[in-house]
Amino acid sequence: MVAIEMPNRESVSQANRNYIAYFEKRIGHIPNLFLSMMHSEHAFDTYFHFQGRKNSLTLREREVVSLVMAQCNSSLYCLSAHTMIAKLNGFSDNEIMQLRQGKVEFDPKLDVLARLVRVATEHRGCDIADELSAFFGAGYTDEHLIDLVQTMGENYIGNFTAKTLQVPIDFPLAPELDKHNDHENNRK
Repeated sequence: MVAIEMPNRESVSQANRNYIAYFEKRIGHIPNLFLSMMHSEHAFDTYFHFQGRKNSLTLREREVVSLVMAQCNSSLYCLSAHTMIAKLNGFSDNEIMQLRQGKVEFDPKLDVLARLVRVATEHRGCDIADELSAFFGAGYTDEHLIDLVQTMGENYIGNFTAKTLQVPIDFPLAPELDKHNDHENNRK
């Protein structure tokens, strides 16, 4: 596999240096995924604004999308980042593991969302009529669906970038599903 080095502050554009300073001031560092996008003068700026757009989905619903997609796309970087973010949004470890599987026992509406994201990702948007019916039946609207599709696209960009560039993980490592499931099964 070809190793892609992370850019350093001196090698990125002035606009990207401004983003680095922004994140260092706001959270103490710039996440490696964001830094990796700075190989391009424009990619991170585009991603940052796309990610920060207004959205009819709640922050918790957006984390559902992020966790399900990272799991489906086997993006350990994004799983690790979004496990931490999900905890900041009030999800427990057990709930996060359920979300990653696309089967949610603790919230019927989030279950519908997670199942749609999982099936749509696995089937590449085809053969999802049952999941769409359940989505609308749970009270989601056409606006939610369009925002969901865009949120899935945003996550796919992050998943694909992290995997393609083999971005070094700079968050606590997300646990493997199988190990967690084995642990849960042994407790029963």
